Amino acid sequence: MESSNSAAPSTVRASFWLWIASVVLAVISGIVVLATGTEPRADVGDDAQVAAAVAPVVLSVGLLIGAGLRVLFAVFMYRGRNWARIVLLIVAILTTLGGISTILVGNVLDILTLVATVVAAVLMFVPASNPYFRRR
Repeated sequence: MESSNSAAPSTVRASFWLWIASVVLAVISGIVVLATGTEPRADVGDDAQVAAAVAPVVLSVGLLIGAGLRVLFAVFMYRGRNWARIVLLIVAILTTLGGISTILVGNVLDILTLVATVVAAVLMFVPASNPYFRRR
């Protein structure tokens, strides 16, 4: 990846690796949640057994899809695609809005994920990054 993208500014490279770090942290956090059995459970027709069976599957599938998409968008962003930068900005905004309660709870992994996501989003839009996306 580096040889074809050596023109990427350091801010874009840092943003890319922060997006990857945020994905890794989110996956680790998801694994911890699954291992401890603390995943959120929806009310499934007042049937606790169904909720207990469905919640880990839904969390796992959602985590894998979300992680895969963020990595894919990060790769396209690293290659200078402005549309991917915009999609990642939307992901960062949604992550930040959803992560506000995380700060109050104090879950360290989720706080680190949130910080990595916000910094990655900011780095994509600093003045040093903008020309890289304009010329592609």
